Amino acid sequence: MRSLRHPTPSPDGALVLLLLTALPFSACATLGAQTLPDVQAAYNESLARTQDTQFLLNIVRVRYRDTPAFLDVASLTTQQTMISTVGLNASVPLVPVSATPGANLGGTMSVTPTTTFAPVRGDDFVKRLVAPISLQTVAMVASSGWSIARVLQLTVDRLNRITNAPTATGPTPEFPPEISRFMSVVRALRALQLQEDLTISVVRDDATGDSGLLNFSPDADTSDPFRTLHELLDLKADSTRIRLTEDLTRKDTESLRVHMRSILGAIFYLSQGVEVPPEHEAQNLVTVTRDASGKRYDWQLMLDGVFRVRTSKSEPANAAVKVKHRGAWFFIADDDLESKSTFMLLIQLFNMQAGRGALPVPLLTIPAGR
Repeated sequence: MRSLRHPTPSPDGALVLLLLTALPFSACATLGAQTLPDVQAAYNESLARTQDTQFLLNIVRVRYRDTPAFLDVASLTTQQTMISTVGLNASVPLVPVSATPGANLGGTMSVTPTTTFAPVRGDDFVKRLVAPISLQTVAMVASSGWSIARVLQLTVDRLNRITNAPTATGPTPEFPPEISRFMSVVRALRALQLQEDLTISVVRDDATGDSGLLNFSPDADTSDPFRTLHELLDLKADSTRIRLTEDLTRKDTESLRVHMRSILGAIFYLSQGVEVPPEHEAQNLVTVTRDASGKRYDWQLMLDGVFRVRTSKSEPANAAVKVKHRGAWFFIADDDLESKSTFMLLIQLFNMQAGRGALPVPLLTIPAGR
């Protein structure tokens, strides 16, 4: 009687068995390290998109007089899964010689993110949202390279006696604001800034209320923007150092009294740049501002092209950020650099003024490989 023997594995077969055994462990050992940069980038993108979407939605909501709401990311977690795949093949020739085995190794990885949100509430947060933006914060931002015109349009209600559309910092008014003199002031400041005849210094003097300085170059007093600025603001004609103060009772001609608006006021101000579908206007869902003759007012005259939110019935393809509200899409076009800059400035000011300390900084937890 013939005995049955188990065949001895060939060297190639032993290699295949070794690979089959080692694959799961090697995958586990390197999964976390290899995927960490990708996971970090994905979560960075997710956080930025979440913040952008929330702010745009709140800008659109207040245009419709809907209550804004703020959420913050409380925690981030991710679970990684590695699925290994192995295939075996053999080449068997027609002549009776040994077969040649081979192995195909592969795998797929999936990352499942989980984001936990929490509403931002509490007296402290609400007070920061409705309290005037710090003049020192504004001076700091203006001195860091931002257009001084953009910064002042967004954050200031009044410079000395010249107002910046205070009625636009709440629900849309029925009548348009007067903005011509304020626009002349900020355009003159911007022209001097572009000519490098103006710099902004950040100071803090609690005794006098000073929070910044406008420094003009010695040759600036011969330029038209310099003369226009000093005339409109009732400043000393040859003064090249103007103190910025929140003390509205000061009357000297070498100080600029600045009345600040709140973050919520800035959100309402930008909401006037939201285009609204005609059917929503017909349904009286928004206020349509008209001048004394009954002509519809174009809010871009006030915003001077620095912020526009477009609307579309279908989901837009060229949007930097988009939201859907009341059945319509609202978006900032990806090639609208002016609007994107103003939107970025709003978020930066929010984080500096109202966002600090609202919730603990979210932690991203990524399980390590074995």
